[in-house]
Amino acid sequence: MEAEKIDEVFISHAADVLGDTSNGLSGSQIIKYCNSYAVEFNVNIPIISPNFGKFGSIVPNKRTALYKNLITFNGMQQFTIIKELCALDLFKRNEEVSKLRYNLFTRYSRFASTDLYMEEYQPTGWERVDRAINEMKTRLEAARTEEQFQAIGMIGRETLITIAQQVYVKDKHPTLDGVETSKTDTKRMLEAFLKYELKDTSEKARKFARAAVDLGNQLTHDRGATKTEATMCLISIQSVAALIKIIGENDDY
Repeated sequence: MEAEKIDEVFISHAADVLGDTSNGLSGSQIIKYCNSYAVEFNVNIPIISPNFGKFGSIVPNKRTALYKNLITFNGMQQFTIIKELCALDLFKRNEEVSKLRYNLFTRYSRFASTDLYMEEYQPTGWERVDRAINEMKTRLEAARTEEQFQAIGMIGRETLITIAQQVYVKDKHPTLDGVETSKTDTKRMLEAFLKYELKDTSEKARKFARAAVDLGNQLTHDRGATKTEATMCLISIQSVAALIKIIGENDDY
């Protein structure tokens, strides 16, 4: 059975962007990288020389050479190649390449040979929460600008609200200060939930739970917009989701 591959339309687009006449890889660079990946993945590629023939008699141009070589690899290999080519210093400030990389991760992350940036996330079963965390992972791997890092924080903030709404029960979980909570008051909802559900647990356990929630909530509002902070945000949101899920389902509480 033939291995699944990335859509050829996307491969063609990737070749056009990465082999752009003015801002892309040269013909020699394309062949050098393709040959290297061919050896690494033990794949026979059709274009192995930068000699495209007189007036393009062998292959019309470097973009076509890259396309013809890329389509010989399987999906996982194509994902790796495009990802690594997009990360070259040559494309550091290239907006078209940034868009290509973003689209690669948002559309074809299933072809990643390893988990995207983070270890595999264990779903909570809360569909909206799991979907949002996977979206954060995908965006984090593709993000390169301040605005893209900020967007990850915004998704994180909404995810915390969703987590709180999954477990908070107004008649069961009184708020710590007696103030009625709104539907988006993450801190009050989760503090009330933890206070009630962990009432017979050691203070250290309660402090750990509260600290995880506080960190997640704090980082989603942070305007620093760096990759480190976006990564911390993702880690904290994943931790809070797993922690709250466990507490909510544990019959001991």
